[in-house]
Amino acid sequence: MSNYPQYNFDVKSSSSSSSKIPLITLGARVVTIATLLVSWGVLQTSEVTFSNGARLTYDYYRSYSYTLFAVIAGAVYNLLHIPFAIYFLIRKKPLINHKVFRHIELYGDKIIFGILATGAGTALGATMDLKKIVYNDDNSKYHDFLNLMYIPAAFLWPGLVSSGISSILSSLSLHKSES
Repeated sequence: MSNYPQYNFDVKSSSSSSSKIPLITLGARVVTIATLLVSWGVLQTSEVTFSNGARLTYDYYRSYSYTLFAVIAGAVYNLLHIPFAIYFLIRKKPLINHKVFRHIELYGDKIIFGILATGAGTALGATMDLKKIVYNDDNSKYHDFLNLMYIPAAFLWPGLVSSGISSILSSLSLHKSES
């Protein structure tokens, strides 16, 4: 029996939940960027050509253009924060441990979360509303395009959730640094 390791309940474990925060922070940023890049790619490449030669792309509708803006803004913001998250994961301390930077990160995460939320809602709402319209000519082409527009919205929602996780973690980081 003595050959088996025994757990000492009086000693705190070295793998506390705070040691997982850097990994979760980096993971949330990477998932956000990955899902936003897929949304960006699908928005940019989705198009249909009608029998008269006209093309329908995302920029024909303003709501999809706004969705593209939200996707680009979220991807750029999270791409800028990836090096900070990598440093935080490796060193277990923030690269810039200043109150002003923590506030910028907090408010930036909140703003990007709001932009991504409105972009996801805009894409999904516009697609659902436009699917209700009965088009006279090339009806199937319009519906093919609108069916493709569900894809960026579907990938934008997980990006929104992981951006929300980043937002919560930046709130915790600010609270921890002020304590």
